[in-house]
Amino acid sequence: MRYSIFTLLMVLGWVSLGQSKKEQIRVLTNRVDSLNLVINAERSDNSQRVEQLNSRVSELEENVTRLEIKLQEKDSENESNKKQIEELRNLINVKSDSLMVLKVEVEKLKPTPKPVVQNNPVVATPSGPYKTVTIGTQVWMKENLNVSSFRNGDPIPEAKTDEEWKAAGDAKQPAWCYYDNDPNNGAKYGKLYNWYAVNDSRGLAPVGYHVPTDEEWSVLIGFLGDDAGKKMKSTSGWKPHEYGGLKTCPKCSSWNSEYRKKTACHTCRDTRYVPAPIVSQNGNGNNKSGFSGLPGGECWSYSSRGLSIGTTGSYWSSSRLEYSANCIILRNNDDGVTRSHTYENYGLSIRCIKD
Repeated sequence: MRYSIFTLLMVLGWVSLGQSKKEQIRVLTNRVDSLNLVINAERSDNSQRVEQLNSRVSELEENVTRLEIKLQEKDSENESNKKQIEELRNLINVKSDSLMVLKVEVEKLKPTPKPVVQNNPVVATPSGPYKTVTIGTQVWMKENLNVSSFRNGDPIPEAKTDEEWKAAGDAKQPAWCYYDNDPNNGAKYGKLYNWYAVNDSRGLAPVGYHVPTDEEWSVLIGFLGDDAGKKMKSTSGWKPHEYGGLKTCPKCSSWNSEYRKKTACHTCRDTRYVPAPIVSQNGNGNNKSGFSGLPGGECWSYSSRGLSIGTTGSYWSSSRLEYSANCIILRNNDDGVTRSHTYENYGLSIRCIKD
């Protein structure tokens, strides 16, 4: 009840002592009736509020109940999903294991690839005879191409100066050159051609042969395996590969940190390392394939005075990308083969494959 004694007195008021008893009773009765009306109204208002609160509580309880049911359903669904996921994982593992077993069995059924090296009869061409070799299912020339005319007899322009070589490339015209413009290099490594000569419709390779596609190079490399480069490189003519590095300084390697702060190492100048000895590694291959790859180098777009002779053998492919053409590279410091691409106005060697 929110009414204090003061409030009660304010409602009842003071009874005048000058009034008659009867009059006083009547006044008090009226005032009590008024107070009862106020109290009943307040009780009615409180009752409505309590009813509203009870209704709200009931609504909240229903919502909580529904939420609990949904959570239970979600938990049940998650549990079902977990079981399904676990079953799928187990199935994948079983399938993966089965696939691995199947792959192993398939590999056992495959014949062990053996490099087939068969020296073939010499092929006579207008530019001279070429030795050939059978490697797997392919027949390759054992020498770099050294022709100076197309198949129809039209001459391929020779670039005798850097200016002529650059002009041919800028005009996208076929051309060939000797490395460093030295005919002695041509006698050993053959000519270097730009890709416009490779792509010329008059045909660059002798009759019955063609410049290999990137796919045909891939077949050769795949047949020879991871050390295809070693099997393709000739047994001589490749420069040794020299490499060095750093090693721990022998003077101060055992010093502790406190001693290092007090004393300077004059051997390594406090770097803790000194140069390691230069090691020379043989750059030649074993030529087990009979390909007899030579390090004829390559030349840039602006000069026939190229680079990498003795250390690199770069060979054109007839396959082309958007702004360059495919090629393969043999190196003196690598037993593998690099499949790459370069600008069409560069000069590279060419090996032909039988049609």
